Amino acid sequence: MKLGIFGGSFNPVHAGHVGLAERAIAELGLDKLLAVPAACNPFKAGQPGFFDDETRLRLVRKAFAGNPKVVVDEREIRKGGVSYAIDTVREVKAENPDAELFFIIGEDSVAGLPKWKDYPELVKLCRFVAYPRTRESSTEIRRRLEAGESVADMIPENFKE
Repeated sequence: MKLGIFGGSFNPVHAGHVGLAERAIAELGLDKLLAVPAACNPFKAGQPGFFDDETRLRLVRKAFAGNPKVVVDEREIRKGGVSYAIDTVREVKAENPDAELFFIIGEDSVAGLPKWKDYPELVKLCRFVAYPRTRESSTEIRRRLEAGESVADMIPENFKE
């Protein structure tokens, strides 16, 4: 089985996240993709979030509801504290020992990978696949919302229903 792990703050989730997940599923032939919202990104610790954890989970579930290959995985939020990719990858590997794991990231994260906790072990457990960032960004969505501007062009299609 080919299993993708797509972690991130998803604060807020946007159309770029959905498109990237769909692209990874198609291009890598993934059987399943876990969308894993982080409780606290170690590189963003101390930065205030826009939405609380329960709201983020609800929105991530809604964003990916149209794709049966995407499973929203709550483990990092339920565990709380700082979320480290290595902990999630170890758990997913233990749960799926025969799966080939793919960790989906934005290409802007590639340079920082060696700073990730237990990076040498992480690259042995999964294959990193980087995709270009889309024009949508959670930062821009937060800015627009705070300014009272429209985000209709940046949110998942099923949010517009």
